[in-house]
Amino acid sequence: MVNVLELLACLHDQYQSGEALAQRLGISRVAVWKQVAALRRAGYPVQTQKGKGYRLMPGAPTPLALETLRSGRFGQMYAYLGTVSSTQDILKKWALDGAEEGSVVVAERQVRGRGRRGRSWASEPGNSLTFSVLLRPQLPLSSLALLPLVAGLALCEACGVGGLKWPNDLLVADPKAEMGYRKMGGILLEAQISGEEVAYVILGVGINVHRSGHSKPEIAFLDEFVAISRVHVLARFLQRLETRYAQLHYDLEGILREYKAKSYTLGQQVSVRTPRGQIAGLATDVAPDGSLLVASSGQMHRVGAGDVQLVGLL
Repeated sequence: MVNVLELLACLHDQYQSGEALAQRLGISRVAVWKQVAALRRAGYPVQTQKGKGYRLMPGAPTPLALETLRSGRFGQMYAYLGTVSSTQDILKKWALDGAEEGSVVVAERQVRGRGRRGRSWASEPGNSLTFSVLLRPQLPLSSLALLPLVAGLALCEACGVGGLKWPNDLLVADPKAEMGYRKMGGILLEAQISGEEVAYVILGVGINVHRSGHSKPEIAFLDEFVAISRVHVLARFLQRLETRYAQLHYDLEGILREYKAKSYTLGQQVSVRTPRGQIAGLATDVAPDGSLLVASSGQMHRVGAGDVQLVGLL
């Protein structure tokens, strides 16, 4: 009996008739139809068009599609899933089982996806790109705070649009939005610390690829389209992350310089919610340890962790 994953492996971004799929899999057309329905229930973006058949939404990050684009180590161990609780939870189990650095889990829908500070992160099949990447950094604990900056820089480079709100929210300008920008993506870092060493780090990445209901296979914001599919964004992110991650060991100044060039925070009035209370002032710089420097009431505050809000328009 053919299972739904065998059908999934046969699907790509070009339509195939139910008859062709049935012949390829050695099952009936009715069985193909039932399994397509099962894939949709599982969260996979399978599209149907009368007279043409079935396909995955163009740009779907299937293993085959990623492998044709991937370079480097990251993404060699890879899973493309439908509906899951959280890619973070799945990859944590992989990490505890000894998965190699650069392992990646992608899901079309997360029912308990999470962002920073306990926020939820919704994902919609075909309209977002949600995944987690495993790192096993050989870095001192003091350098751990630089990883969110590295990941944010890789995200900005992979998408090719917008800029970064400290530490790693990807924003695009939008005059229709309340604050003059719209959040396009963000990154959650969860680390397992063992004594003075970092056992592993899991980066959870969420990118809003399409506006809700948008059908084009491009990153879509306002009236501007960037013709890059989800799998291209994923492959590009993994390549840029691997490069920037290695750069931590030999060119910290270069990372900070290029991060600052992508910053939408520096030079802006900000309000920062920190564990010690609210700080309002001018974001002036990013310190070598990744902290945000905020000038307020004649004092310079060093923010190592906090929730930043930009005050006024970009």
